[in-house]
Amino acid sequence: MSKHTSVLASPEEPSIDLLLPPTRGSLRQQEKQRRRLAQLEGKPLIVGLDLAKEKQAVSFTHGGETLGRKRINCPSQQLAGALQPIIQGLCKRHGLDHVLIGMEPASYFWELAAESFEAAGLKYVVLHTLAVKREREATRYTPEKMDPRDADLACILVKDGKFTQAQLPKCAERAAMDAHAREYMLLRARSAAELARLKSLWGRLLPEFEELFKECDRVNALAIARALLPFSEMAALSASQWVERVKAHTDGRVLTGAAARFLEVVKAAHASPHRRSGEGMPLRIRMAAERRQMLERQKAVVAEQLLARYSGFEESVLLDSIPGSSPLYNAITLGLVGDFREYDSSRAVVKLAGSEVNEYGSGEWRGRSRISHRGRAPLRAATYQQ
Repeated sequence: MSKHTSVLASPEEPSIDLLLPPTRGSLRQQEKQRRRLAQLEGKPLIVGLDLAKEKQAVSFTHGGETLGRKRINCPSQQLAGALQPIIQGLCKRHGLDHVLIGMEPASYFWELAAESFEAAGLKYVVLHTLAVKREREATRYTPEKMDPRDADLACILVKDGKFTQAQLPKCAERAAMDAHAREYMLLRARSAAELARLKSLWGRLLPEFEELFKECDRVNALAIARALLPFSEMAALSASQWVERVKAHTDGRVLTGAAARFLEVVKAAHASPHRRSGEGMPLRIRMAAERRQMLERQKAVVAEQLLARYSGFEESVLLDSIPGSSPLYNAITLGLVGDFREYDSSRAVVKLAGSEVNEYGSGEWRGRSRISHRGRAPLRAATYQQ
């Protein structure tokens, strides 16, 4: 009997002193969750929004129970005024003491709605679009999307504290920095696309172009590109006529010898019966060259204004003290990140850019670690350019 009892006896419980302590990351995550849930203390009325230009879907909940739904026909900038009478009535009827509004960052609508909420003294939080998508699939096992249902999902996510800390910029200067930084990175991407297009089009039209010009976006190459005509028309021009035409399409100096040699190559290509791109492709190259020049001019204007605003921020001194850093890309980083003091760790900024390393593994298997790319792509590109 004693032997049987000893077999069934529970093993000695391990000492809690052998447990590993929580990591710094998990402690920060817990603290963030506590701050989120602190906004739900008391008796809150949770308002979930699915924003659109004119027709807004709204759900009202408390303690996980739906108190009502409504379709409000008004633009997002008037949403606070339309919601206030309903909020006051529900709070009075159910004895609720404050309100918290949750919404996805839909287009520019959420910014107009947020401004109206701030003016009315209503608290709001922003939901990550990925969280709404995953919650939609988790609750109904289907990706089906309906505006009233998304408003319900917003209430569920807010109740569980699954929202971000994103808010509108605290002041107009930071909002301007954000706008200029985003515009510069957009222009940069489009200008790079036009340069790649120019290289491709030149390669198709005249492969010999690379032997005459090292880069297709230099002053002479762009002037020639903007002066291009169908090969049948260029073949009828003399060298002096062509050089004068090229000079008319640039504000700087033109290498007349290079322009003349280019015309000879064009005439030789036009004389070949097997060349087929000489009539239509010059127009495409001309348009691409003009877009490239326009985008580069716009980049210069935005960069000038961005740097002028950047110098007025105290962070500029610290950022520019980093060896080898560029004031322009420091300004873009500051514009896209905002106030660094709002982040509790440098890792939060890395994750904001989507540059944090994700590990993949299960049991004995270990996959390849890579960055998540789930962040602000312009910020990731700006920091990479440093």
